[in-house]
Amino acid sequence: MASIPAPAQALLGTDAVAHVWTCNEDGSPQVSVVWVIVSGDEILFGTEASSRKAYNLARNPRVILSVEDDERNERGFQRHLVIHGSAVIEPGPDPELMDRLARKYVGLGRHPLALRDAPTAVVVRVGIDRISGVGPWVASERAPRQPVTAAS
Repeated sequence: MASIPAPAQALLGTDAVAHVWTCNEDGSPQVSVVWVIVSGDEILFGTEASSRKAYNLARNPRVILSVEDDERNERGFQRHLVIHGSAVIEPGPDPELMDRLARKYVGLGRHPLALRDAPTAVVVRVGIDRISGVGPWVASERAPRQPVTAAS
């Protein structure tokens, strides 16, 4: 499992939502928007156990999360973080996690949805296999650029 570089942790600490991609049984993509939080080297979100994403992840734990930054890099490209990983579904609600997400995203002390205490709610833990995208979380963007010279 890969660790989360500090610049990626900073973006994940903002109120930018994540787009989570899972794979339907027929191979087609399923995409949802989720609120996420970093816990150690994992990314967590909550969902209903009966949701399509939970069903897909129970069958195939491969997942991709995409988070768009509000900044552009020095070349003018929109920065975005792409996380490739594997998900583990933990049964049962986690009211503390749901309340942390509500504070982060909407400034409420208590999550407004029944998902907070629903016995059918689950927590999804995403372990990171690889990070890509455009931004300082990608090694090629952290390294100093070398000038391009014409071959003689």
